[in-house]
Amino acid sequence: MKALLLLAYTCFAVTLHPLKKLVRINSGLDFASNPPPTLFIIGEQKCGTSSLFSTLRDHEAVCKNVKLDGESSYKELSFFDTNSTLPELISGFPRYLQHFAKCSPTQLRMESTPEYLSKNMTAPNIKAVYESYGQDLKSLRFLIIVRNPVSRVLSAYKHKMRNGHWPTDKTLGEFVNTYVDEYHRWENASNLGDIYSMEMTNIVRRGLYEHSIASWFKHFDPSQFIVLSLQQLTKDTPGVMNSVHKFLGLAPRHAEMHATNNHGGSNQVEIPEGLEQFYEPHTKALFKLKEQYPGSFYDTPENPFGIDM
Repeated sequence: MKALLLLAYTCFAVTLHPLKKLVRINSGLDFASNPPPTLFIIGEQKCGTSSLFSTLRDHEAVCKNVKLDGESSYKELSFFDTNSTLPELISGFPRYLQHFAKCSPTQLRMESTPEYLSKNMTAPNIKAVYESYGQDLKSLRFLIIVRNPVSRVLSAYKHKMRNGHWPTDKTLGEFVNTYVDEYHRWENASNLGDIYSMEMTNIVRRGLYEHSIASWFKHFDPSQFIVLSLQQLTKDTPGVMNSVHKFLGLAPRHAEMHATNNHGGSNQVEIPEGLEQFYEPHTKALFKLKEQYPGSFYDTPENPFGIDM
């Protein structure tokens, strides 16, 4: 009953714009002292999100959010990539904001959950929660970092093997074949221009960058995004971060890359048969998307957008 009342009240508050403030007052939230995040590093996994997050976090105007009891990461909060209802998300939002409560209200709040990019419920969830609290969706910013999709698959495999998370009953090649076949079945049943969008993601799906990015562009304006590559960040960290700082309205600051092992290379791992050929048209589609939305991609003559790494 309580959940139903909360949902009814939320819908009422969103419909009547002048009453939107009542949602946060009745929820006990003080956005003046602890505003919600306006920056999301949304992926992709094994593409350098940890390095980008840590490098950006060095800026004195960026909030250093904290872990809460029972959590393993202050970086990946994984709040919006669930099938929770809107009342459930609103109910959990006060705890979510506790990650940032120790920061000055003027500091930029951000989180970095690489699963966000390829899960189709994330963007609608962010939009619904922020609209329910009367927040300006146009103030939100999103960073996406990508890399060679084959290298990403191999890096993800190595990471899972190191941590004992890879199933013992299937090889990498078997998983790849399963998910490639799954995509082809969707492709054969879809119409031209359809976006491959899923609630759950997988080791192959994560490298279909053009589908994931296009899906997010349907929920937020492309001008709210910067898409860059691990190759670019590695080649010229200060130059890339200078553009990122400017995009976020932060004062210029020299930045050096925080190297991590999370996006390690693909040495000594055999590439599954057919994987490179599978990704070729999708890589071309990503560059076509860049041509369509050039303002959303980091691309300079000195450091052009590329995913060879």
